[in-house]
Amino acid sequence: MDYYLSPDTHQKVFKNLKTLMLSRIIILTLLLAITFIFQLSEEKYFFVPMTNQFYYFVILLYMASIIYTFLLKRIKNLHRFAFFQIIIDHFFITGLVYFTGGKESYFPIVYFFSIIGGSIIFHRRGALFFASLSSLLYGLLLMLQLYNFIKPLGQTSLFEASQIFYSLILYMLSFYVVGLLSGTISEELRRKKRELLQKQVDYNQLETFNRNIIQSLDSGLLTIDLNGRINFLNRTAMKIINRSEEELKGSSIYELFPKIDKMIEEIKRKSPSNLLDYQDYQRSETVLTDKDGKKTYLGFSISPLTGPEGSLIGHTLIFQDITKFKEMEEQMKRFDKMAAIGSLAAGIAHEIRNPLASLSGSIQLLKSELTLDQSQEHLMEITLRESERLNALINDFLLFASPPQTNRILYSIGKILDETIELFIHSPSFRDGIQITRTGLKEDLEIMIDPDQIKQVFWNLLINASQSMSNGGRILVHIEKEKGTYARNLHMKDRRPREWIKISITDSGSGISPQDKEKIFEPFFTTKEGGTGLGLSIVHKIVENHHGMIKVESEQEKGSTFSILLPI
Repeated sequence: MDYYLSPDTHQKVFKNLKTLMLSRIIILTLLLAITFIFQLSEEKYFFVPMTNQFYYFVILLYMASIIYTFLLKRIKNLHRFAFFQIIIDHFFITGLVYFTGGKESYFPIVYFFSIIGGSIIFHRRGALFFASLSSLLYGLLLMLQLYNFIKPLGQTSLFEASQIFYSLILYMLSFYVVGLLSGTISEELRRKKRELLQKQVDYNQLETFNRNIIQSLDSGLLTIDLNGRINFLNRTAMKIINRSEEELKGSSIYELFPKIDKMIEEIKRKSPSNLLDYQDYQRSETVLTDKDGKKTYLGFSISPLTGPEGSLIGHTLIFQDITKFKEMEEQMKRFDKMAAIGSLAAGIAHEIRNPLASLSGSIQLLKSELTLDQSQEHLMEITLRESERLNALINDFLLFASPPQTNRILYSIGKILDETIELFIHSPSFRDGIQITRTGLKEDLEIMIDPDQIKQVFWNLLINASQSMSNGGRILVHIEKEKGTYARNLHMKDRRPREWIKISITDSGSGISPQDKEKIFEPFFTTKEGGTGLGLSIVHKIVENHHGMIKVESEQEKGSTFSILLPI
């Protein structure tokens, strides 16, 4: 018998073989102990006359068991080794029957244990084989005894053939019944073990499948017990919360989600008798501040976690980082506000512009016809200058509210940037102490733009940078390509990765405060004396019309960076 054994099967056969060997040693030890006790009590019989030959026989079997123990870890083919042992056991049992009286012996039943041992390791075929071997050896012993070829110890009289035949048939039937029953039980156990193993494999696969699904969710998921302690969370949850599993497991959920205690109480109040029928999932939002002080807006939902019987054993939380959605929501509010103000500004500008032109013309006519002293001349100049300023403000209104049609053509973005920088250097805004540096992409990259409008964007940003550096400083203009997926607003459907051109204008000025940073693109908002508050609003409008984006990063007393992204 040559078997290929898998590691699990090899381990199982090894364990069964150890059990067989241990059982054999225990039985032999009990047999020797009882025999010795009987001999000390000066009894002459223990089923059979206690002679030295009996002791030699038992000790020989004991020594064979010890040899098996030493060979166990050295034998590779355990099936063959087990088969060999059980064969030897049958011969020893036959010898035991011989020494204990042959037909008169009480020990043919020991064959049963050997048959059962064979069924455990070799299953039904092994059980029937060893039942046949037991029948053969026991029958051979009785035949030899019947014809006086052997004379077992303790035999006092001869037996008739009918008695021998009756005894042989009885034990053979018993051997096969034991073999059939033990083999059937062994086969059933093996089948159940295979089914159990398959169910274990299926369970492991299902567990792995579920774990992979949970870990691959783009939403954070965690479960808590009835005391609010976190007992499970996936990778996304750790990433969003920005803490490790060791820090979060066992911690209280109330420290992360302050509002959740009220929601849990609400769930308990509304829960039906069978929580499996619960459908009302509670949703809320909160602001999470991590250990680095970074604020993250989270939207989360909570639902009951039930056991197999439907009883409440905890709660499940699913949450997402909605910071970007909050930013886009604020952006949409700003867009709506700007649109409303733009419509209002257009109406006001058209109503004011004509009377203002009449006033300005009238004042100029009076100035040319009247003879004015020095103070009156000064007042007239102030009136004309302020009317011109008001006219410029109205023009900005109209440009913001009703910008000219965007005529996009294929044009070099680098050329526009260089021309604007050259104009800025020769303008009054370029004061002493200001340094400007142009870095980044040198190739002549052409994209679809309106050259005049984009030039105005660069001009406004350079003017703002200059005005933020009252004592001089450095302006860095950097241009580069960038790949990514950006959504300018909630209505954008095309989120495919695309290529962008990024122009960054960085100054070393006074910077922008956090509260002002949220308002800089709103019309009429300005921190400069005499400013209209429309420069950045116009920049934002032009960039938006080019399907681009503008971002600002700033830190007070360290400067600001305005980044414009235009699609290539």
